[in-house]
Amino acid sequence: MPVHSLIPGIGAGVICGFLAIVQSAGFGMLLLVGESQALAPTAIGMALFSTAVMAAVAALTSSTPGVVAIAQGIPIAALAGPVAMIIATTAAGNGDEAVPVTVVAAVALATVIIGLASFLIGTLKLGRFVRFVPFPVIGGFLAGSGWLILLGGVGVVAGHSVTAANVTHLGDTSTLLRFATAGGFVLLVGLLKLRLPVNLVVPAVALAAIVGFNLVTLLFAIDDPGLRADGWLISVADGQALWPPVVPADFAMIDWSAIAGQLISLPTVVILTVVAVLMNATGIEMETGRDVDLDRELRSVGLQNLLGGAGGGMPGFHSVSLTILSTRLGAANAVVGLIASGFCIAALVFGQVVLSLVPTPLLGGLLIWVGLSLLTAWLVQSFSRLSIWEYLVILLIFLVIVGAGFAWGILTGLIAAAVLFVIEYGRIEIVRHIMTGRDYQSSNDTAEGRREALRQVGDAILIVRLQGFLFFGTADRLRKSIQQRIESHDGTAIRYLIVDFHRVSGLDSSTVQSFSRLAQMTGPDGFVLVLCGMSESVRTAMVRGGLKTGGESHIRIENDLDHGLEWSENRLLGETTPDIIASTPVSAETLLIEVVKSQKLAEALLPHLERAEIGSGDTLIAQGTPSDDIYFIAQGRAAIMLEDEALGTVRVATVGRGSIVGEMAFYLAKPRSASVVAEGQVVAWRFSARSLDRLQAVSPESAIGFHRAMASLLADRLTSTNQLVRLLAD
Repeated sequence: MPVHSLIPGIGAGVICGFLAIVQSAGFGMLLLVGESQALAPTAIGMALFSTAVMAAVAALTSSTPGVVAIAQGIPIAALAGPVAMIIATTAAGNGDEAVPVTVVAAVALATVIIGLASFLIGTLKLGRFVRFVPFPVIGGFLAGSGWLILLGGVGVVAGHSVTAANVTHLGDTSTLLRFATAGGFVLLVGLLKLRLPVNLVVPAVALAAIVGFNLVTLLFAIDDPGLRADGWLISVADGQALWPPVVPADFAMIDWSAIAGQLISLPTVVILTVVAVLMNATGIEMETGRDVDLDRELRSVGLQNLLGGAGGGMPGFHSVSLTILSTRLGAANAVVGLIASGFCIAALVFGQVVLSLVPTPLLGGLLIWVGLSLLTAWLVQSFSRLSIWEYLVILLIFLVIVGAGFAWGILTGLIAAAVLFVIEYGRIEIVRHIMTGRDYQSSNDTAEGRREALRQVGDAILIVRLQGFLFFGTADRLRKSIQQRIESHDGTAIRYLIVDFHRVSGLDSSTVQSFSRLAQMTGPDGFVLVLCGMSESVRTAMVRGGLKTGGESHIRIENDLDHGLEWSENRLLGETTPDIIASTPVSAETLLIEVVKSQKLAEALLPHLERAEIGSGDTLIAQGTPSDDIYFIAQGRAAIMLEDEALGTVRVATVGRGSIVGEMAFYLAKPRSASVVAEGQVVAWRFSARSLDRLQAVSPESAIGFHRAMASLLADRLTSTNQLVRLLAD
């Protein structure tokens, strides 16, 4: 590593190492808030050991340069309740001497399980699914964690857990002075962070507090035993080491039954830890501007906790504040984490010295600050960022965690999030478009006579295009909407209901039942239900749900909307205007009369037409060729083919008897934009640019009439297109 990178890394490592010791000691105290302060050195040693291991492992395995990992307050706070129960059970059944080793075993087991779960999730590349946890649920968990950390901080300062029964004990002078000191720390950090980065403020104020405290005790000659007796320092027995927390000879005293009784809380701690890893990784990602590989980070966290738990440590993961601090100090490299790890190892070796320098009001104040930060972020600042219902989910989860614990909070959160999802998703419009056969026609046949006929009777075809996932929250509303549209038609009865599932990702059994009820309205006196564009899974669900097609059924399934619309149009026109879909050829004069709307003008144009006949597969118009003629198709069908470099040759429409092709390019004087290829024997009448010149020479008024007729035709098409665009854009 270059020297210019090594020096900032050493400086940042020293600062982060100091702060890691202070934070780890505070979080270690959080585990044993209550009547078990004799175990405080043990808990602090476990936390320092974890931070030493995790900082080194994260520095070597994380995808984020400069990351610092430490023992963390959120999973420790979640473990505090089960640990308190284990302490009570063990003390009652096996005596106080079995408590330390049982607590260490329980916390180490939880840490190892967290490590296994995190490593497995990362190895299976399931990290992205963690991001599917609803935001309000995460907010509720973190707000609840903030409350427990806040209470833990208050307990550290008070020297015991604060309950309604002992709240009066907080009124003695020494306790009030400790709270004033902790409150001063929190207040000073809060004021300074308004002007300075909080990641610089916290270590600076903590260092100043330690220096100030020790200067005061030195100036007034206050000895350590007196400070410990008054709760200003953590009590440590002479010769007591911070690590190892227990010795192998004590393993026989582990109360496994007490541990087994609290295993039910482990899934909650695992979930909370993985969610917290996600939040911290996202925070680091946003602050550093670097993409974080969540799966790799989960593997790193898994390895950290496996090694930390194996040595009797506590759970932990990446620290947002320390990682951002190292980045802002220009030291985004592995040296920071390794030096921070070294500092924690030194603290373990010289534990009594370290604990004699750090006052408990600082440790408690740090916890109070962390807890207040989480509460402010999720109960105050989130109010303006979230909808009222999402905020109420956060508040509900928070209140349940405060009143009943994390397990019930997680269960309540997931239920509340599911209900909120159903309500919110149910409001999403699943009907993409709703229109009739008058507005939207198939690409089957562009003959003007067919278009005109569909404009007259097309309201008998109702087209409903769906989107998204159809489930019980939307299924019945969809059925009622379609049924209301059918029953409230304006004079024209719906004969064909076309439902397009092309953009539908899936559906549930409630949706199938809704369509089954809709199918009951089909029949000779009702309508034909045409289902289009269904994926294989949707089609299977429909058939399995009892939707029958074929035979006497008035339900039809088509591959896509265009084919379903073509089938419905042909059936409708066959009932109303059978001549339109007949395959019998028409004369050139009849074709011209349909276009120019005048028999006299048609007779004038007739001598200038040339008959063209081509066989199946032959090209009537070739893409890219000069556009010097218009064709009126009198017999047969042809496909309009578009040749594209990326897509190849694509069929975009079909033309048949009565259709006009080539008119756009003819008037624009541009090369043909597509080819017209016969699908069978085709007879067409050709009107060329030379024929138009002759017409203008012999009968100028006829040429003008032809131009007017073509302008009217194109304007009519443009009007229909504009109406369709407005309809689809709605």
